[in-house]
Amino acid sequence: MRICIFGAGAIGGMIGSLLKYNNIDVTLIARGEHYNEIKKNGLVFKSKEYNLDICQKFDIYQDISDIGKFDLVINGLKAHSANNTAKHVSQLLHNSSVILPTLNGIPWWFFYKFGGNYDNYQLRSVDPNEFQWKFFKPSRVIGCVVYPAAFIKSPGVIEHVEGKRLILGEPDNLKTTRVEVLSKLFMSAGIKAPISKNIRSDIWLKLIGNSSFNPLSIITKATLKKMCETQETKNIIFNMMTEANNIAQKLNIPMKLDIEKRIEGARLVGDHKTSTLQDFEEKKPLELNALIKSLVELGNLTNTNIPTINTIFALSKYFAVENNCYVE
Repeated sequence: MRICIFGAGAIGGMIGSLLKYNNIDVTLIARGEHYNEIKKNGLVFKSKEYNLDICQKFDIYQDISDIGKFDLVINGLKAHSANNTAKHVSQLLHNSSVILPTLNGIPWWFFYKFGGNYDNYQLRSVDPNEFQWKFFKPSRVIGCVVYPAAFIKSPGVIEHVEGKRLILGEPDNLKTTRVEVLSKLFMSAGIKAPISKNIRSDIWLKLIGNSSFNPLSIITKATLKKMCETQETKNIIFNMMTEANNIAQKLNIPMKLDIEKRIEGARLVGDHKTSTLQDFEEKKPLELNALIKSLVELGNLTNTNIPTINTIFALSKYFAVENNCYVE
């Protein structure tokens, strides 16, 4: 199996390092100083949980024009970048290639094989030009919910914070050969990769956290623990999660955990800044469209009243625009 990781950032670099360490050949695509450092000296991966501090050489490229097709492309780009580069990345795919997007929020393929009134609905908030639907094609997708936390400590150096789980699932929730092969591949590299019986339910469980904590964090500048332990912000989070779950109910997506338990889980993470707040402080483009604008779109689509989500989206967008890190 030829495997390519397009966007060897924190999560892509972590997956690539673990696969390579377990003798699975991987090609990386990166850019800038990160590319230069990996090309010259190799990719460093540090993890207390895996008890690893390793440096490995990879086949790594910036230009993908002459590197052929791959059986599996793991797209490690954030939602806005994945949309803008879809045509470019698609040249790595053959007809039966699998694409595994590791993005946060509601994915562009969410309504593929959904059934009912919303079957094949295309989300304008995350795929405004329908580039991903057109060039990646949803039939190639295996869904993925990413739980590990990692960051680029410096160019060429990935530090793993915690977590080993990538939940996988077909859009139609069938246990196909290709998702079983992918699950075994990851598990052989020490990545917990269970096959979901309802991938949208797993996406939604992570989404209700990301869509509330992350936008609110750039307004409050508070850590997860602080937002959960301050009554005013906890109330806002509770209301946002309730509204998101009201949308899910209209879409017949089952909920896996009650809201109080979801908030308590976030509180136990401790004084951790959300990835969105970290990006905001570094003036990097934010994932607000996939995380919360998508919920605004689905609220309108399903005629669900979501006043708290609408307000927090408007405020977080205002702060992001003022900070020059909002992506339309």
